Parts: sequence; C-alpha cells; structure tokens
Amino acid sequence: MMYGNNAGWGWMWGGGLLLLLILAALIVLVVRAFSSSASTKPGQKAQTSSARQIIEERLARGEITPDEFRQLARALDEHSP
Repeated sequence: MMYGNNAGWGWMWGGGLLLLLILAALIVLVVRAFSSSASTKPGQKAQTSSARQIIEERLARGEITPDEFRQLARALDEHSP
C-alpha cells in the first residue's frame, strides 16, 4: 500500500547533494588558503628556487641552450634578495 507520492525522497537527494557541494567547496577553500599561505611564507627565495627549477627543467628537455641557462640563472641571482 502506497502513501502519498514519495515526493519526500526527492528532497532528501537534493538536500544531500547540496550538503556534499557545500562540503566540497569548503574543502577547496581550505586547501587553497593553506597552499597559498605556505608558498608565500618563505618569500622571494621560494620564488627564485622555483624559477631556477623551471629553467633547469627546460635545459634538461632541450628547450634552452646551456648559454641561455647561464644567462637566465645569472639574471635570477641578480634579482634575488
């Protein structure tokens, strides 16, 4: 015997989905907040080492020549604090 048209189940699925979306959004916000604060704490030194790593990878892939690498590395050293 059926009572009603089971419209309540639709609201439960919608409410559960909304709760999952809100939870996912909160997780994304927390991860972004911690990752951006962690990457900016060390300051310019972290950015320079990251830039150096990029040019080292480009050299390894053959995208730049050793002379270009030395020139870029020298420029990074001049601009680091």
